[in-house]
Amino acid sequence: MNAPSLPGFSLRPIQLDDAQAWAAYACLPEVKLHTSSTAASVDDVRREIGKALSGDAAAPIRFAIVDEAGGAGELVATVGFHTISPRNGTAEVTYDVTPARWGHGIASAACRAATLWGFAQRGWHRIQATTVLPNIRSQKVLERCGFQREGLLRNFRLVRGQPTDYWLYSAIPGDIKT
Repeated sequence: MNAPSLPGFSLRPIQLDDAQAWAAYACLPEVKLHTSSTAASVDDVRREIGKALSGDAAAPIRFAIVDEAGGAGELVATVGFHTISPRNGTAEVTYDVTPARWGHGIASAACRAATLWGFAQRGWHRIQATTVLPNIRSQKVLERCGFQREGLLRNFRLVRGQPTDYWLYSAIPGDIKT
């Protein structure tokens, strides 16, 4: 599978070998605070990666974002899609960044690149995103990328056992500028 392009980083399909590096930040309380993730261990992250490797047409797609500066090859973020509907030509974009790299524009660049990839490579005609209400930073990422806020999804997902409201955003081809 080809991957989106992101200057300064290499993007490739996530692999089971990435579980330790991804879990090192994805399981942190400050990261989980902004998501509905329940990942608490490397094994939880391995299960998520396994879903992406299943080969099913509706399986999640996840790319590792690796910083190649200095030859370190450090996984600093992931981007991809879940809730993929091959029948309807839609998907939901998702991304996360290690807290040490928050505020450096990685999420915006990754979201934009992945969304353009989804339209061009998968032929999707709608890509949506959701954020918990307090996640202002992610809302700004989506708005910078050209996503439009569509509305409030009340009690949309359980977040650690609690029904939680989300903002719904979407993009269609032509909304995302390069």
